[in-house]
Formats: sequence, structure tokens, C-alpha cells
Amino acid sequence: MPLITEIDRIPLDVIVRGLEAQYSVEKTDYWATYLVYFYYEKFKKLLNEQKYEEARKILEKAKNVLYDYRYHFYYGLLFAKLGDYDNAEIELKQAVSLNPNFYIGFYELGNVLYLKKDYDEAIEMYMKAFELNKEFSLPLLKIGDTYFENGQFKDAEIAYKSALKIEKLPQVYLRLGVLYNELQKFEKAEKIFRDGLSVEYKPEIAYNLSYTLIRLGKHFQALQILKELANNYPTPEVYNELGLLQKNLGLYEDAEENLKLAGEEYEENYLKILLYTKGYDHKILDKLTKYDPEYVDFLKKVLFKLKDKLEEKLSNINFQFDELEKVFDLTDEKGEIILDEFSKIEAKDFNQKLSYIISSAYIAGADPILIEKNLVKTSMVLFKIDKIVSFYKVFQIIYFGRLFEKLNFEDLIDKSLEVLSEYDFPLMKKAQHMLEIERTSLEDFWENYTEPNDLEEFILKFLELLSYEPTQYELDENTFLGKLMKFILNI
Repeated sequence: MPLITEIDRIPLDVIVRGLEAQYSVEKTDYWATYLVYFYYEKFKKLLNEQKYEEARKILEKAKNVLYDYRYHFYYGLLFAKLGDYDNAEIELKQAVSLNPNFYIGFYELGNVLYLKKDYDEAIEMYMKAFELNKEFSLPLLKIGDTYFENGQFKDAEIAYKSALKIEKLPQVYLRLGVLYNELQKFEKAEKIFRDGLSVEYKPEIAYNLSYTLIRLGKHFQALQILKELANNYPTPEVYNELGLLQKNLGLYEDAEENLKLAGEEYEENYLKILLYTKGYDHKILDKLTKYDPEYVDFLKKVLFKLKDKLEEKLSNINFQFDELEKVFDLTDEKGEIILDEFSKIEAKDFNQKLSYIISSAYIAGADPILIEKNLVKTSMVLFKIDKIVSFYKVFQIIYFGRLFEKLNFEDLIDKSLEVLSEYDFPLMKKAQHMLEIERTSLEDFWENYTEPNDLEEFILKFLELLSYEPTQYELDENTFLGKLMKFILNI
């Protein structure tokens, strides 16, 4: 027999066979102890390999050599793997009755009760495990999971934080960050995810952080994280989220490539991006009908029934932004912005930049996808900051709502808040506060009005003006926002 100190360098099967041979000729407690230990090591290996019948036979061999609480414990794990939670519970309870100080046994029993949705008893078992070993943080993690599952978010938060005080495990940071996301406490979620990544890089933490950053309006940071994940830890989910973000940032070819890699599960998003890169194609629209018939019906109705009428209506509007003529020279025959040419323009004035963006939408006529493409392209060229996503998303909601759906101002505000909630949650909260607390009257609005000089201020004032539901005669057309609102009204 090899020395015990050399045993970790020998294959497990060889060790077991050697100990069996030794025990057959020398049935002492010494050899029995070692043989049973390695039987259970062999059992764990077989369990991980899903060789359940072989694992069961190993348990019986161990029992015949030396019977103790471990036999019931591992049988409980076997039953749990097989999905037989009732028998798993029986075996694990037998294990802890034979060894009341076996904290791992109480922990695994808690896991089985959790799977049975017997949450109160599961928490009781987790607490027993923790009381037996105050350095063992996993029971607190699972207590947090149990509270989370039942919507007891404050209790879950306390449990996760208590677990982190004992041991800084990545999975605890992950759960706590996900909890904060669920509670829409995105700033806290970002901090927790970043703390977790500083302890140990885990792709699942990075993936959830990218979601948090998008909700916080930090799109370029999210883009970098998703690119790194796609390069190093590619999954269909990562490719899908990366593709969707690239679409929002106007990186249409890159988005197409990644959404194709996302596979069949995300075919809907792949088909939609093809409309941006390949144009309207009846085959694509027919396939897309399977996933989003309302969207396809909308496109067909606008493009094949209403387009000429809507574009005639647009052409009769007195469009007051001087940049329209310059934008016209920077588009192709379809009205799409030629990015290389548009990138050469010089626009340092804030309102002038917005005028170029609005003009690019107007020149696209009544083509929904072309309008969006022009909005995104010009927005990204002129601002190159995260907040521009919030601006073009809100403007698109309002423009589409008036042009295609004839929505009233209240509905436009509601839809704008919805899109801000998804792409810039902090700004959405500011807009809510402004609309519910700060807004006064249209008269006060114009009396105290100053031209915005950043995108956030502009969006807030735009939504505030919408909330007053002004008529054309109540607008100050000497202001940029007044001119824009007149355009929106005329649509």
C-alpha cells in the first residue's frame, strides 16, 4: 500500500481496489475507516457523473464495512439527485439524528425542504446548520434565497449581508445584486456586483452588472462588459443582450452578427435586426409574424397603406429647423443618413445638434425603421454620450406616437416614462418627481423658461411642456422647445 501522504497522486479506483484487498486480509477499524472514506469519495465522483446505480452500489459496500450517519447522508443526496425529495428528506433526517452536530447534514436537509417548498422548515434547518458552525455562510445564503422566493425582500437582504460578513463568496454578491435589481435599487446593485467582481471574476456577475448598467443609462460601460463576455464566456443570452444593445447604439451590422450567434431561442430579435440591415423583405416579415404579429401588421399597414398619405401630411408641415437642407444633402435616395458624410459636419451648439437629429427623423418620411436608424445614427455622431439614448428613445416615442398612432399627450408621457424606466431609470424617477411634485402651470413654465444646455434638462422640460397639453397658440416660438412642440402638434 502507498503512504497516506502519497494517496492524492493515485487514481481513485486504484486506491479503492488496494484498500479492499488490504481490508480483506486485515479487517481492522483502521483499514475500515480508510476504505469507507474512499468509498464515499468514489460515490461523490459517480454522483457528479450521474452514474446513479453505480453510486448506490458503492453506498451498500460502505454500509457493509462501516455503518454510520454518512450512509444515510449520502443516500439522501442520491435521492435528491433523482428528484425523490420525500425519501431524501427521510434519509437526511436519519443522518442528523445519528449525528446531531453534523451541520452539513442540516444544510442539505434544508436544501431538500427548500426544493419541496417547505420554506419554514427549510429555514429552521439552515439556522441549525449555521448555529453549529458560525463560520459556514452557505446556510445564510440559502435563507436569503428562501426569503427572496417568498417576496420577503428585506429579510433576504439581511440574510445576504450577514453571509457576506462571514465569507465574501461571489454567489452571495450575485444574489444580493439580483435582489437590488428586483427592487429597482440599481445604484446599490451596481456597487454590489462590482464588489463581487473585485473578489473573484464570475461571468454571471458581469452579465447581471451589464443589465444594471443599461437600466442606469450607462450603455457604453454595459457594451464593454458584454463584449468581454462574448469573447471569453459566450452564451446565447450574452450574444442576444449584446446584439440588442448594439442595435440601440446604431451598430447594426455588429448587432446582426451577434443576434445570429444567439441562435433559435432569440430568432425574433435576429429577424428584427435584419429589417435594419437588409431592408423590408416579405420573407423576413412572414417569419417574424410567428413571433410578433402586431409589429408586422403595424409595419405592413404603415408601409403599404398609409405611407403616401402620411408623407404628404409631413410635407405640408412648416418645418422650422434650418438644418433640414443640410441634412438632405447628407442622405441617400431613400432618405437614409450617409454616416461617413454626416460625420464630417461641425455642430457645436446644443440646439443645432438637436435640430440635425430632428431633421434626420423628418427627412425619413413615414418609414418607421428608417426614422429610427436616422435618429440613432445622428444622435451617436453628435453626442457620443450615454444620455443621448434617453433623448432619442423619448423623441422616437413622441414622434411615432403622434405620426402613426395619434396618441394624446398623457399617453405619450406614460410611454416615455416606460422607455426611460428601461434605459435610464434615474432620469425616469426625476421625470416622475417633476410631473408629480414640481410642475406648476404653463404660464409659470414660460415665465421661468431658460433654454436647456444638456440632454437631461431638455428631456425633463420637454416632458413638462407636454404635460400642460399646450395649444399652438400657447407656445413661445422664439424658443427651441416651442418650435419643436409646434412641430409635434402639427403632426
